[in-house]
Amino acid sequence: MIKYLYKKALWFGVGVIIIFVLTVLHIFSFYSHQAYEPKDCAVVFGAAVWPGYYGPVPSHALTDRTLSGADLYKDGLVNCIVLSGANSIYGAHEVDMMTDILLKEKVPINVIELDRDGVDTRATINHLDPTRSYILVSNDFHLARIGLLAQRAGLSKNGFSLHSAKYGRGSGSDGLSARYSREPYFIFREVVAWWYYFFSTVL
Repeated sequence: MIKYLYKKALWFGVGVIIIFVLTVLHIFSFYSHQAYEPKDCAVVFGAAVWPGYYGPVPSHALTDRTLSGADLYKDGLVNCIVLSGANSIYGAHEVDMMTDILLKEKVPINVIELDRDGVDTRATINHLDPTRSYILVSNDFHLARIGLLAQRAGLSKNGFSLHSAKYGRGSGSDGLSARYSREPYFIFREVVAWWYYFFSTVL
């Protein structure tokens, strides 16, 4: 009996590992996504706000995503930028941080739209107008989950594409690619979140 239970547990563990590895490979398959066809709007997904010496500051991920959204506008691929995020525990709203970055990048205020209730990825997707087309902008490890939810929300009817934010631009570096120090954690979180959203949208 003990040997039988041990074999069952062993095979279960092997199955979990295989599923985890395949999901990681699926997430990595989105790493090179870049948008080249024009859409109505870019959607920049919120990220953490950090405490700073003089007050809250945007995290590297939040800065990278927002700058990538600005690039899409400057390149003529979109006519508007939707900033979606939530209030942080440090007294600053993510979309306010993002708006400041866009204004410094000379993006006109009239092309910026704010979703102040984008508390998570699903909320951001659900708040979008399905009659418009979008370029969905976030970090590469986040794009698999975004694509899943966008497809389930029917955004493919008018078209959407995924755009991976450039790394290192929000880190004060020289602009060269710089991966995040906590990226292994981010990937693990995305594996769990992808399966959670997969089953929640199915059920």
